Amino acid sequence: MTTPRRELLLFGCLAGFGLLVLPALVYAVGVFLLGEYRPGATVGSFYADLYAELAAPALWAWLLVLGPWLGIQWLRLLWLPFRALLRRSVPASPGNEASPEASDI
Repeated sequence: MTTPRRELLLFGCLAGFGLLVLPALVYAVGVFLLGEYRPGATVGSFYADLYAELAAPALWAWLLVLGPWLGIQWLRLLWLPFRALLRRSVPASPGNEASPEASDI
């Protein structure tokens, strides 16, 4: 799989999670910790409000939806220096090099 295709697949999965699953989790945790969202409101009204704010566009709504993808990108960015250090510090072992005798067989 090519890198752009893999990145699009990652974005699609995480944006789908942010659009479909994460709002329900936010609603459930909010109701559990803070109480009712709005008098008589259901999870459906929370989704309706979220999608209306996405169309508005409101920054908080876009951050909620794109939060999983942005979080993964942030972790990848933070990991870059460590990955470069790990690549530099691993010496090439003599057993990994191909010997000329083995290529003649």
